[in-house]
Formats: sequence, C-alpha cells, structure tokens
Amino acid sequence: MSDENKDIELQVTQGEQPEQHEDIVQEGLEKLGNKTLEDVIQREAKEEQDTSSPFSISKTLGGAIVAQAVQKQIGLVLLISAFLIIYISNRYVCQKKMVEISKMEKKMEQTKYKSTVYSSMLTEESRESNIMDLLKSYGDTTLQVPNDPPYLIRVEE
Repeated sequence: MSDENKDIELQVTQGEQPEQHEDIVQEGLEKLGNKTLEDVIQREAKEEQDTSSPFSISKTLGGAIVAQAVQKQIGLVLLISAFLIIYISNRYVCQKKMVEISKMEKKMEQTKYKSTVYSSMLTEESRESNIMDLLKSYGDTTLQVPNDPPYLIRVEE
C-alpha cells in the first residue's frame, strides 16, 4: 500500500468522530484525485505482484512455476515425449534382435561342430585301407589294388 492510503487508514481507525471521518475521507479522495476505487485496487495489486519474487517457496512447492513452464513449452514437451517413446521402442526391438542373433550364432556353431565330426567320419570311412578291409569282409574279390603304377598317355596337339 502507498503511504497516502496508510495515513488515511490510520486516521480512520483511531476512533474519530463521524464528522471527522467524513472530512478525512474527503481529504483522502482529494489526495487521490479523480481515481476510482477500482483504479486504486488495481494499482495496489500491481505493487503487490511487483514486490513478490517470481521464485517464491509457495509457488515452487505449489507447482505454479513448473505449470507455467509446461504451458509455454507444451509443443516441445510433446515432441520430446514422442522421441522418448520412439527411442525406448527402438531399443526394445534392438535387444530382441540381439537375442535372436545370439541364438542363431550358437546354433550355427553347433552345426559347424556337427559338420566337422561328420566330415572326419566320412574321411575315415573313405580311406583306401578301410575300403579294402570292407571289401575283404564281404568276400568280393573282383576289386583289387593295382600292382603296376598308372600309365601316362600324352596326346600332342
């Protein structure tokens, strides 16, 4: 409140006579000029708002500051929220694919081991000595190991 209004209030509250009260009110109105009561109230409200800090404890705990910031930046908040949802969903999909890749790598490794084992078994069974032993055990005498080395035939062109 301004000093003029305080003076008027002090004089009114000190218990003066009604006639003096009217004189004081008239004197106060003359000091205020032609301003209406609404103008005075608006001026006092502005002064009160100006004196209060924008970051008071009650505003902070009440959430007024955060609410104002969110209202001003609602588009940005929505955009960031959309990006966060996309980021989280992409990460989830990536993790699922990594697990699937890991399972496939293990399966491929097992298949390689089986392939190596079968290849070594086939190599062992297809050796000349093993085939000859197998033929002898069946009693087949038509196939024999040649005693003479192979002949080379050269063709000139």
